[in-house]
Amino acid sequence: MNEVMDYKFVSKETTVNEMIRGKMRNIKVITIGVLEESTGIVYPHPISEFIKRQYEFYGKSLNSADAPARVVCRFLNFCLQKIEEGHEEFVGMKDKGINGLERKHGSQYITHCSLEGLQKATVEQYEKYLSAFYVFLKKMNWIDEDFPLEEKKNFNGDTVHGSVFREPSLGTRFPSRNTSKRKVSKLKDFGEDRNQLTAHFIRIAMDIAEEIALGLCFQFYGGLRRGEVVNVSRGNLIVNEGESMEVQIKDNRNKFFSRLKDTKSENPKRLNYLQTDMVRQTILDNDLVWEVYRKHHKRLDYMIKSGKCKNHSALFLNGDGEPMSGKVYDRRFQKVKKAFLDSLMGHKDYELLSGTFWSTHVGRGVFTNMLIDMGFTPTQLAIARGDRSLTSAMEYIDQTLTTEQIQQAVNEFKDYPTEKLGVIDYDHVKKWKKKL
Repeated sequence: MNEVMDYKFVSKETTVNEMIRGKMRNIKVITIGVLEESTGIVYPHPISEFIKRQYEFYGKSLNSADAPARVVCRFLNFCLQKIEEGHEEFVGMKDKGINGLERKHGSQYITHCSLEGLQKATVEQYEKYLSAFYVFLKKMNWIDEDFPLEEKKNFNGDTVHGSVFREPSLGTRFPSRNTSKRKVSKLKDFGEDRNQLTAHFIRIAMDIAEEIALGLCFQFYGGLRRGEVVNVSRGNLIVNEGESMEVQIKDNRNKFFSRLKDTKSENPKRLNYLQTDMVRQTILDNDLVWEVYRKHHKRLDYMIKSGKCKNHSALFLNGDGEPMSGKVYDRRFQKVKKAFLDSLMGHKDYELLSGTFWSTHVGRGVFTNMLIDMGFTPTQLAIARGDRSLTSAMEYIDQTLTTEQIQQAVNEFKDYPTEKLGVIDYDHVKKWKKKL
């Protein structure tokens, strides 16, 4: 491991050819490699076998394999850093590489994560993945340290192994229970990687909750609230396929939700504060949005033809063919969120996303920050969000704005026609699409 810090372990999605039932198929798998940062070349590494045998061969999903791969990479990069810094307990790995891994190295990484303030549940999940990694290395005779393996049967009769880091002599430290009881802050955005994380979130929805994937596009790329989404009818979409998409926000509660006693979760809030019966919202369209749009309409058409659709006007339907309520939409969202967080275990933003509260409204925050990335002024931002005042938009804007700049924005905005709120100049959208 010469020039150690020029290299780092990375996990990546790779397409491989496999013979399945006599036919050659392209299969997506997760692999682990070593990135040479000076050249950008990723060299395959044998420890990909851990992911292959422990997860892929057991029929686990791509997301289920990605999480342990990320954790293993972060752990090994921690070891590389310790080698570079000359820590005595790690220098032996400089010559031995993976063969020189010992439990004390994993123990120190878990302790490091605990002292960094990671949640107890997160650290215990890291411990689970790393224990499985060490058990695999030992069974393959890839590490030299000799240590006992604790085996037991689970309720399915399968053999499982206990943690290899709980031996008192290792001194592994874990977060206290109080770490999980800290007040959870509310998340408004996905951070710097918002574009990639948003696409990842929507793709997971396409796999496990396809009925809300288009709604998520409206939220993350158009800033719609949950109640506004479930009120959208098929006729409320103004579409030039592949070119532009606009949603008319209307109050369709009488048409869609007369069966519900309480429709607070279906309230299209924007109509209330704008005091109008219809507003428009431009959707930032891209290839993913159009892919979701086409699949959504294909699904709706199938439900209509098969007689499963009980309301031909509603754009979003539940499993019974009724217009989807806000509460059902939220349950689907939470299902996607759980799978999303599971897939990000080991990602640099995992703690931000798992240690904070967020629900459907986060899409509006992500949309707002995308507009800021596009260079929108405070006035343009408020217009694009469909706000009635600058107050909400100003929460996202750089605090260095002068009083004069703020007053100028207020003056520009106060006489802006209500019917144009939510409409974005398509020159901005085209520039945004070119940067994706």
